[in-house]
Amino acid sequence: MKKNRPKFESADFPSDVSSFKKFEKFLYELRGKYKISDEDFYRLYLASSEAFINAIVHGNKLEPSKKVKVRFKSFKKSFEIEVQDEGEGFEPESIPDPTVNENLLKESGRGIYIIKAFSDVVKFHKTRNGMKVRIKIKKRPSAL
Repeated sequence: MKKNRPKFESADFPSDVSSFKKFEKFLYELRGKYKISDEDFYRLYLASSEAFINAIVHGNKLEPSKKVKVRFKSFKKSFEIEVQDEGEGFEPESIPDPTVNENLLKESGRGIYIIKAFSDVVKFHKTRNGMKVRIKIKKRPSAL
């Protein structure tokens, strides 16, 4: 009996804000290839876009020699996307809650909150080569 293996895609991007357009194109290609529903794509797009920008700006500190690696897996009932930078990493618990009054007007600090809000599961993993964020989006019933 053959196991159902996830379908897998990957791409590497330079740490430059202009890479976002290429990342966005990658996501739209995934949408077409894997027939991702509007609702699931919206959630995948918002969560992974935040992780991607965070990797470039905060992880790799806009250093063009560093890359952001993106890995996508499509399972029968879910999608997973991993975004990995080449930075020093961080402790997710140390990021202040952006919904607390004293943080409401800050210009930054909402990325992780947005990632968690639009994902079903989020895992942060510090590696020896950087920080990896794994985002899981469960397919909505209309998409199964």
